Amino acid sequence: MLQNYFKITIRNLMRNKVYSAINIVGLAIGVASCLLIFLYVQDELSYESHFDKADRIVRIAGEIEHEGQVNKFALSAPVLAPNLLKNFPELEHVTQLLSAGKQTIWYKDKSFTEDKLIFADSSFFDVFSYELVAGNPASALDEPQTMVVSEEMAQKYFGGAEEAMGKVLKFSRDPYRVTGVFRNEGHSHIQASGFLARSTFDKQRQDVLDGNNHWFNMSRYTYALLSNEAQIQPLQEKLHTFAETDVTPWIKENNLSASMKFVLQPLKSIHFNTTYEADLSPAGNITYIYIFAAVAVFLLLIASINYMNLATARSAKRAKEVGLRKVVGAYRSQIISQFIGESLLITLLAVILALALTQIMIPVFNSLTDKQFDSAFFLQTEVLLALLAIVVFIGVVAGSYPAIFLSGFKPIDVLKTDKAPKGGSATLRKTLVVLQFAISLIMIVGTIVVFSQMHFLKNRDLGFNKEQVLVIDIPTGDSTLVKQLPSIKNELLRNPSIEHVSNSDDIPAESLSNLLVFAEKDGQTLQNTMNVMFVDYDFLDAMGIELQQGRNYSKDFGTDLKGALLINEAAAKKMEWQEPLGKRLEVIDWDAKVIGVVKDFHTTSLHSNVEPLILALRPSSPGYLLVRIKPQDMASTISFIESKWRAFDPKHPMEYFFMDDHFDAQYRAEEKMLTVFGYFAGLTILIACLGLFGLASYTAEQRTKEIGIRKVLGSSNGSIVMLLSKDFALLVLIAIVLASPVAWYGMHKWLQDFAYRIDLSWWMFALAAVAALVIALATVSFQALKAALLDPVKAMRT
Repeated sequence: MLQNYFKITIRNLMRNKVYSAINIVGLAIGVASCLLIFLYVQDELSYESHFDKADRIVRIAGEIEHEGQVNKFALSAPVLAPNLLKNFPELEHVTQLLSAGKQTIWYKDKSFTEDKLIFADSSFFDVFSYELVAGNPASALDEPQTMVVSEEMAQKYFGGAEEAMGKVLKFSRDPYRVTGVFRNEGHSHIQASGFLARSTFDKQRQDVLDGNNHWFNMSRYTYALLSNEAQIQPLQEKLHTFAETDVTPWIKENNLSASMKFVLQPLKSIHFNTTYEADLSPAGNITYIYIFAAVAVFLLLIASINYMNLATARSAKRAKEVGLRKVVGAYRSQIISQFIGESLLITLLAVILALALTQIMIPVFNSLTDKQFDSAFFLQTEVLLALLAIVVFIGVVAGSYPAIFLSGFKPIDVLKTDKAPKGGSATLRKTLVVLQFAISLIMIVGTIVVFSQMHFLKNRDLGFNKEQVLVIDIPTGDSTLVKQLPSIKNELLRNPSIEHVSNSDDIPAESLSNLLVFAEKDGQTLQNTMNVMFVDYDFLDAMGIELQQGRNYSKDFGTDLKGALLINEAAAKKMEWQEPLGKRLEVIDWDAKVIGVVKDFHTTSLHSNVEPLILALRPSSPGYLLVRIKPQDMASTISFIESKWRAFDPKHPMEYFFMDDHFDAQYRAEEKMLTVFGYFAGLTILIACLGLFGLASYTAEQRTKEIGIRKVLGSSNGSIVMLLSKDFALLVLIAIVLASPVAWYGMHKWLQDFAYRIDLSWWMFALAAVAALVIALATVSFQALKAALLDPVKAMRT
């Protein structure tokens, strides 16, 4: 019997090639898109899962409340680790990490730049189960000036893991001996090319360690391994008590009007947590995971709707087959099984085609999402189970209604030539078409809104000029080079193509130092926290930042070095200073007066409001050299800058980037979303149009005699095209009315993630509506025109 069902299925597919192709291709596109999205979502959700003890690892973040403002840091104080070990016996291990920043490394006669080096203590590998392909994890970081490198780093420097063992790499300050090589497996927010023994840093910076009992010294990432996952919530409550009993007395003793609390972050939650500042790596966005998952469901739904629509619409073609089967004794359950089996077979063929399409599209998808997927992903258990689920879901759900409908025919009705079934419920088919185009319209509106917001973000006035600014990264730890910065600036300014040269410790789009500030207000001294950026005399001119009040730093005023500060408008507003000039501020070792107020400029993406900022004068500081160059002949100007850099610093390669690229990189997640969303929106419309094409073809076929009669009576081709198209146009218009409020709500919620955003406008929905209507009518009109051009004599003989 199964063999017979299989033969009938193949014969039906071959007999109805167009409809079979529409079904299989539509399903294949939907399944291929769903597979790609599944790979992306699964990859994003896999962060930290490769660590054996991931469920028992937590990070302790710090939150400082001051004057009603809460600053949340992924960091905590060095003093926290010993206190955790002393007060909480449920913790098996506590480890702290410290970013080493960008480092220049020498091996033999070659130099390299590494920006993913992290200081780690000897207990790090007790908490995080990295696999060491060489070396002993229990002792690899015990001694000062030792390091554990990744397999990739070992290959780059030494040619392999075994060859790396015992080799010495020279840094700006100290040499480090390689005592282990680890394997980078899976995704983690700890993105490291190497771990340096933290005892080396502690030995170098004893002056900093002397202040380690300072609870507001937020400089370490603190992780703890619990003996049991169930202890996370009780430990959180104990930490609240600990903050009250141990930290609050210290705050009062130091006369600080602030409070602190500690928050546990389960390891697997860190990647999608955007709450805390200064994390080790950029956080993901769980909203986009939800959006892509919804898109995958939409694509499968539309592909399934196509199958249901075409199968029920063409049911009359198989009415006699069903009637004959029932006459010769077939049960309804057998007929249902037959048609669901056909649906499963068609779905299986579509899945096989989808796998081929996915294989073709993976390189393109990788470039869009910055991922590294390959064919091996399809051999994973999760992917195979997902494929099986897709086959069963579409095969059973999409095939169930046609199967139940077809099996319900009465033999006495279907075997009479004058009482053929009408091809299923026209109302249901229309409802499904409306649903398809409503989903398509939501996707089109989403693409238009995301594109408009991205255009707004990239063209909004930031308060500074980010164009044509070359940013040179000054190597950390080389004080000799920092001392030469004034000479380097003077040499560069000799080139007429260079307009300005400046130096700062931070730049926009980088994490700024957030420091405790004592400010004068109404004769009292108040405490506050503000962002601080250290700049030189030329920073405002180089960055094109306008001065609103007062004056800029000047070499003519010797007191500016420690006795003057610049603030932005947001800082003056926060301090409620009507006349900020001359007000006193104390920050670090500056006891200074405000000499100028600059107009607000953005130091972060437009997701956030402009924050209060102090621009403190430090003429030469490790950080960045900012060179504003003219747009003409930029290549030769950059070549000139590189030659001057080599003359002053032959040891370090010149690492540089452009400010506009660096700032715009903050929107990389949105750009990826726009591109991927746009592609999938196009595929959604394509699948919907395939179904509409099939239905239009069926409708034209059903009305062939009517069209012939109308032509004989004098109807024009245009009127016939209009006749066949108007019903589908009405369905699309209904879809537009239903989808618009849903699309508005969804995009309104998405835009709330931006402090600066566009307003949703009527033209966005009108443009999407016109696009959907034009695409639908173009699809239908092709079949309508084909029917209108048919010879009326042949049409009436049908």
